[in-house]
Amino acid sequence: MVDGVVDAAIQPSASGGEMTHLIDCYCGSGLFCLAASKAFDVCVGIELNKKAVEEAQFNAELNSISNCKFVAASAEAIFMSKDPVEVVTKKASGEEFLSSTLVKDFPTKNTVVVIDPPRKGCSDEFLKQLYKFGPQRCVYMSCDPATQARDAEGIVAAGYQITSVQPFDLFPQTRHIESLVIFERITE
Repeated sequence: MVDGVVDAAIQPSASGGEMTHLIDCYCGSGLFCLAASKAFDVCVGIELNKKAVEEAQFNAELNSISNCKFVAASAEAIFMSKDPVEVVTKKASGEEFLSSTLVKDFPTKNTVVVIDPPRKGCSDEFLKQLYKFGPQRCVYMSCDPATQARDAEGIVAAGYQITSVQPFDLFPQTRHIESLVIFERITE
């Protein structure tokens, strides 16, 4: 399942553009953000649970991952944050440098948003901000396909097309599944 999310996030866009920025909404202890970090210049995770954010930061330090930042706030706050994302990135030469930018200023054509909300799905406020930001790709993992389908209707109406749907049966012999849907921005 994690490989499915990471593989979807790192793929070049339909026009061949490289994905360089990752925003992991509802990130928990940073699983998707940290697993994908090697493929991105900058990764930022947001999670309401402060303890989970502390764990994500600890996991980043433990694994010497310096291009990830984690924010303790609701997902609705990520695109309006006035807190700059400062991360250490490495050039191909191996030289390290500190970069700083606001999430709202990430290059949308090179940005992937990973969404892994609770069972109730995404809030209307979050989705409106997501549409306004307009990332190239949304990678939506859900533990409730019904709320994912509800949210998908709005995402498609906002100018995205579904390029992939993959269920994951992590709970055999129960009705519960995880569902991964990939949305790509329609370019004109």
